[in-house]
Amino acid sequence: MALRDAAAIDKNFSTPKTVQKDGLTYYNANDLSVHGVQLIDEIYRRMPYDQAKKISDAVAMISSECAGGRIRFVTDSPYIAIFAKYRSVSKVPNYSYTATLGFDLYSQERYIGCFVPAMDTMDCFESVLDVDNGSADNSGARVYTLNFPICSEVSELYIGVKQGSILDKAPDYAIKNPIVFYGSSTTQGACASRPGNTYENILSRKLDCNYLNLGFWGNAVGEAEMANYIAGLEMSAFVYDYDYNAPSAEHLAATHEKMFQIIRERQPNLPIVILSAPKFYLNETDEQRRAIIENTYQNAVRRGDTRVRFIAGSTMLESVKDTALADNIHPGDSGFVCIAEHVHEALQDLFRQN
Repeated sequence: MALRDAAAIDKNFSTPKTVQKDGLTYYNANDLSVHGVQLIDEIYRRMPYDQAKKISDAVAMISSECAGGRIRFVTDSPYIAIFAKYRSVSKVPNYSYTATLGFDLYSQERYIGCFVPAMDTMDCFESVLDVDNGSADNSGARVYTLNFPICSEVSELYIGVKQGSILDKAPDYAIKNPIVFYGSSTTQGACASRPGNTYENILSRKLDCNYLNLGFWGNAVGEAEMANYIAGLEMSAFVYDYDYNAPSAEHLAATHEKMFQIIRERQPNLPIVILSAPKFYLNETDEQRRAIIENTYQNAVRRGDTRVRFIAGSTMLESVKDTALADNIHPGDSGFVCIAEHVHEALQDLFRQN
């Protein structure tokens, strides 16, 4: 059976190979405000490769996937283009293509659009969005955030604007030190329809906060080496959920509270939010795992710790239930909105204590 070209039926599905704009000029995105990733050894990484390698080969590989990477900048250009080069691309059956390879663009909390790669994209793509800069004549500089894809490895990224336009670094976030998120593929962003719909990106816009995504699909298992690495980071809060990736309840019991204690010892006043797996219907094993995670919280409270909160995954999804999950494991967009709302409430409560 031959595949149909959707763009031949509906032009809204077209993905031009090249961008045709008068006066288009490209600039290296690494010269702007880069958050959540660093250009290390000619690839954007979420943590240094040598450090990731100490944890596991899988974490070393996945840490070069750009989940949570952001470029922030100021421009008054009437259009914004990108040119991205990949070291590798990820095409996963239950993930949205716009999330695994695509970039999306925001102005403050307003979604502008998605840079959608063509289906045959393997090493690079170019795309452009016309933007409304907020005034009747479409003028005036605004702050934009460009979100990296959640899976693929990006080696080069360029921002294109109209020649003569302003292009500068963005102001700092209101919360400069990042909130650090550690966990499974859900934390990394599966199965958001596009990067801006992960719960961390939703929170970043709500709180005007920097963040670091340390989600490692299938390979977040609470290693002591990872806990020690996170404990050494300068951060404003820590949120963790690796319930799904822990190979057994016994493994979770042996590592979950230990991770908490390692981080708490190094950072006694750090706000910490503990999550169990985002799943509404729980079987006996799920209940056992949730109880192990909640026990970490209860033990901390008994020790007099007031800087910790626990959120049960089933509570987060209660309002949407079946519609929250894209594939019975990973949240879709509605699930991520619910997670963001609950984590936002917990973080706001903790930040008010300062």
